[in-house]
Amino acid sequence: MGALTPFEMYPTDLTNSQWKVIKQFLDDGRRRKYSLRRIFNALLYLDRSGCQWRMLPKTYPPFRICFYYLRKWTRGGIFERLNTYLVRLRRRAGWRSSEPSVAVIDSQSIKCSEVGVEATGFDGGKAIKGRKRHLITDSLGLVLAVAVSAANVHDSKGAILVIRKLFCNGYRKLEKIIGDGGYRGGLIKWARRCFGWTIEITMGLTGAGFKPIPLRWKAERTIAWMNWDRRLSKDYECTTNSSETMIYLSNIHRIIRKF
Repeated sequence: MGALTPFEMYPTDLTNSQWKVIKQFLDDGRRRKYSLRRIFNALLYLDRSGCQWRMLPKTYPPFRICFYYLRKWTRGGIFERLNTYLVRLRRRAGWRSSEPSVAVIDSQSIKCSEVGVEATGFDGGKAIKGRKRHLITDSLGLVLAVAVSAANVHDSKGAILVIRKLFCNGYRKLEKIIGDGGYRGGLIKWARRCFGWTIEITMGLTGAGFKPIPLRWKAERTIAWMNWDRRLSKDYECTTNSSETMIYLSNIHRIIRKF
């Protein structure tokens, strides 16, 4: 197929300047039948619209090709590296240090759409059967790291998974992680001993009324932003790796729209 006309493009499709930023992480110089740009556009469309794989518009490559590259890039860690690169660009554009010194950790329990998929459980506190998303964001609300587990995994246990990924993603200048009461206990000593990071616990209000907790509300806002991408309204993925990829795609798309 030739170049797409303006009437064939979707709002999620990358512009030339946006693709120029992302291309360096995907293009290995090989000749292909289908453009990597169109494949990546298909993944952004899928994440934003929440459609089924087989219902991808015909302007995109066949869904099996798109799914193949999604798995390939997930296994190769492409989405994590691309996300880290874009977070640093976005922070520098806002006249901030490329690496944050303070981060916020939070979790979200979400229902699964499929039966019999891996890593599912029941969160008694939220009365939700499904999975739990463990997120770490910076002060801008950008996702730094994500880990998905069964919903019955306690926040402090899931925090170990996502903090390890945060370290692997290269955020070495971090000093403090802010969380709620669910992250008390041995996690604080573990993070200090292994990575030199301080976990600061900020408790919510017990009285009437609502008052945002400093910085902690930014992670909650990020979780709300994720609802704009309908693929994230539930956990539609069979594997936790795919679930994490969809969250990274959401954050990547949110950042790249500024370019």
